[in-house]
Amino acid sequence: MSDKIDTNKNQLLIFSTVAALGGLLFGFDTGVISGAIPFIKLEFYLNSYQEGFAVSNLMIACVIGALIAGPIADWTGRKKVLILCAVLFIVSAILSALPRSFTELVIARFIGGIGVGVASVVSPMYIAEISPAKIRGRLVALNQLAIVVGILLSYLSNWLLVDTGINNWRYMLVAEILPATTFLMGLFFILESPRWLTKEGLEKDALDVLKVVAGAVNADHELQKIKKSLAEKKTSLKELLHPSLRRVLIVGILFSLFAHITGIDTIIYYGPIIFLESGFKTDSA
Repeated sequence: MSDKIDTNKNQLLIFSTVAALGGLLFGFDTGVISGAIPFIKLEFYLNSYQEGFAVSNLMIACVIGALIAGPIADWTGRKKVLILCAVLFIVSAILSALPRSFTELVIARFIGGIGVGVASVVSPMYIAEISPAKIRGRLVALNQLAIVVGILLSYLSNWLLVDTGINNWRYMLVAEILPATTFLMGLFFILESPRWLTKEGLEKDALDVLKVVAGAVNADHELQKIKKSLAEKKTSLKELLHPSLRRVLIVGILFSLFAHITGIDTIIYYGPIIFLESGFKTDSA
């Protein structure tokens, strides 16, 4: 029996890791522009406004992607949306290496931003829905870890490519195609979310998935918990303002707010420029 449990845990970890690659690409797409923007600025003779927009347009698209991700995932399933997300990352990486104008670059990055927004919602959603409650928190944390690893990998990639000539920024941006292709290939080997399958009335399929990720002994129990959760009355946003939840809501918002007030985004997006203007050499910055 212990071997069966270990196998299920390994399978669950594989599924969660594949989904977390969406988070890694989130981080990579976010961080890669920092090393490329000094060279993009020279290539297209960007003014300060254009430089800022070249960096921030990805986040504008990210908002759109995050807003549409939930409804689309409810309609088509988590796995299909993650596949779409991977395709967006691949298309964005290719187009980002080919622009002949600033406008073309913005469009390419905007496509990637949609992917970032979708990944920020659906990757942790999938991991949460595929994981048993007792280890759900640890597995969902993989996505956040993957985001940070993605940022680190983008910096490392930029550093390795900085001395490759006048097209170095194109190589920096297209480098994303490697993890994006890995993400896409991995998605064909994962199973659909059992929660989504149950919601769609596909209980037999949901049970088959649960036998893989939770074990045959626990599968039926996990299915009943999902059915009970889906049957519960949905809460409204208004209930978040109830005194019992208000403090938790405020603390959660403040945590997110303070994380950005520290100015970390300035370092992530403009770190190399800051170091260059401080006197560091290009490869050091």
